[in-house]
Amino acid sequence: MFGTPDKSGPGEVALPVVRHAGIGSIHWERMKIRPVPSLGSGLLPLAATAVIACGAGFGLGRMTAPSGADSAKGDSGGVNSGDEARGRESSWESVGSRETVANEESVARAASIGNPRQRDRALEDVFAKAGLDEVKKALAWAESLPDGPMKKAALEKILKRWGELDGAGAAAYAVKVYEETGNAGLLREALAGWAEKDPQGAMKQLESLGLGDGLRRDIRRDLLGQWTDQNPVAAATYAAANRNTNSWGGLVSVVADEWSKRDPQAATAWAVGLDTGRDKRGAIDEAIKGWAENDLGGAAAYVSSQPPGESRDVMAGSLARQIGRENPAAGLKWAAMVSDPGNQQRAVTGIVFGVYRRDPTKALELLQGSPVPPPVQQAVLSRMTNWGRRGAPGN
Repeated sequence: MFGTPDKSGPGEVALPVVRHAGIGSIHWERMKIRPVPSLGSGLLPLAATAVIACGAGFGLGRMTAPSGADSAKGDSGGVNSGDEARGRESSWESVGSRETVANEESVARAASIGNPRQRDRALEDVFAKAGLDEVKKALAWAESLPDGPMKKAALEKILKRWGELDGAGAAAYAVKVYEETGNAGLLREALAGWAEKDPQGAMKQLESLGLGDGLRRDIRRDLLGQWTDQNPVAAATYAAANRNTNSWGGLVSVVADEWSKRDPQAATAWAVGLDTGRDKRGAIDEAIKGWAENDLGGAAAYVSSQPPGESRDVMAGSLARQIGRENPAAGLKWAAMVSDPGNQQRAVTGIVFGVYRRDPTKALELLQGSPVPPPVQQAVLSRMTNWGRRGAPGN
């Protein structure tokens, strides 16, 4: 079983060594855990690798039955050579190629990987099929590690898996840690794990915790993004019922942004159908941006087919800014579709100002050759001239 490591020095982690496979006792030895830079290039072996007897049954145990060869190695009672260790841990050289060993050694190996992305992937692989009892044993083991990146990474993935299996329990533990330390990282992971199975339940739990507005808002946006990925209609219903119409980046923007990655037309149509508000404009902007990033032609055709009005103004302005980064002349054509003079002026300025700073004459030629109305052209030129004198753009 996951035990408690003895006191280890800096950079050391105590790993179990089984003296007699299946029936022998387990004791701890200090072992240096060296960061591993990359899974793709093959893991460097640990400075010393403890022999793990397949029949011992400690820790999380194997997800699959041990082979006879592994058992024979465990019976030897000795420490594997470097070549043997690399052969025994080949599953870590290609994460996901087969079910991995889930015990102290495998968790330590995964948590010690230097590359954060590869480390997260390896830890997720270790805990993918761990049960609740196994997760709690892993938690007790990880808590006793010295503070550092290895402990932090292990605890985060443990809490996320715990949240998937027992959201309320994981959240209660994480809240206690937050209250004692002020660190909300584990709470984020616990709720994210909960949201994998029950996003609405995770959201309700978040609202009941009495967190500060800033932290609650950040976590809620993350959870809503997960929810949208799983069930955009349900997430959209929640966001529409909890709007802040004075906020450009409200909950409806979160849904529109995430939804647009999968079904941009549905996301845009939903955003357009919202009641008036600043958050509605933000949602339309996010939906069209997401659409244009993946299918500019489809987004352009949709915007062109819309009737004049506030929604089309927002969509045309979004396209104008995106297209104008690469092709200012084409961007100005979209800006000319914006019917509100103030919004049109802002869209045109966003496109032309970069050109103006490099070459004022070129900027003037762009404006004069565009379909933007002359009064708006003059207002934009006036603003850019004033900014040039101050050396920085204004509002």
